[in-house]
Amino acid sequence: MKKFFLFMLGVIFMLTAAADAKSIRTPEGNMPRVQWAVVESTAGTMSQMIEIGARVLAPTTAKEAGTYALYGVIEKDNPNLMRLLEIYESDEAYRIHSTSEAFQQYRAERLPFLAGLKILPVNAIVLEQKNRGVGTVAQTHRYEIFPNDLANFQRIISAEAVRAVREDSGILGAFVTAEQPRPNFLHTMIIFVDEAAAQKYFASTAYKNFRRQVEPLIQNEKAIDYQPTKIILSEKF
Repeated sequence: MKKFFLFMLGVIFMLTAAADAKSIRTPEGNMPRVQWAVVESTAGTMSQMIEIGARVLAPTTAKEAGTYALYGVIEKDNPNLMRLLEIYESDEAYRIHSTSEAFQQYRAERLPFLAGLKILPVNAIVLEQKNRGVGTVAQTHRYEIFPNDLANFQRIISAEAVRAVREDSGILGAFVTAEQPRPNFLHTMIIFVDEAAAQKYFASTAYKNFRRQVEPLIQNEKAIDYQPTKIILSEKF
C-alpha cells in the first residue's frame, strides 16, 4: 500500500508539472511567426535604449493580442548587445506591431543610440514554456548541424526541450528555432528561475545524456551567457 501511495504521488506530481507547461501555438494549432533581433547600442547606451522601449513601446505591446512574447537579454561579455526572441501569432500580427505609432516613436527615439540591428527570420521547432513565472537567468545556443543529421538532431533536442520544461521546476522556457535559409543552423534559448536552477540542469543526468546523443551530430556550436535579467513569461497564448 505504501509503494502504491508513493507511486500515485509521483503520477500526480508529473501530471501537475505537465499541466503547468504549454506549447506555444496559434488558435488554429499552428506554429507562430518567430524571429530573432540582435540590437547593438553605441558604447554604454544600452540602458537608454531599454528605457525608451519600456516607456514608449511596452504599454502598447502589452495590448497587442497577436504579439505573443518579446524576450530580451543582454550579453554578459558585451553589454552593448541585446538579443530578443520575438514571437507573433502571424505575419499580420507582426505587421500591426511593427507599423504601430508607438513602434515608430520607439524607432525614432532609439536612433541616436543604435549602432546596429539584425533581424534573423527563423522557423519554430519547439516553443515550450511554463504557464507563468519570472526568469532571472538565460542562455542561448547556436548549433551548426551536419545536414544529414539534422532530422535526428531536431528529434533529440525537441524531446529534451519539452521534457525539461515539463519536468524541471527550475526551467521556465525552452525555445528551439532554425534559420529559414539554413535549417541546419539552430538557435535556442533556455530561461531559468535562477543561477542555481541553471547549474542544476547542466549537471543533471538528463542533460548529460542529451549531450552524449547530440555531440556527434554537431559541426560547430556556441553558447552565450547573459547578464542577470528579469523575464516575465507571457500569458497571451
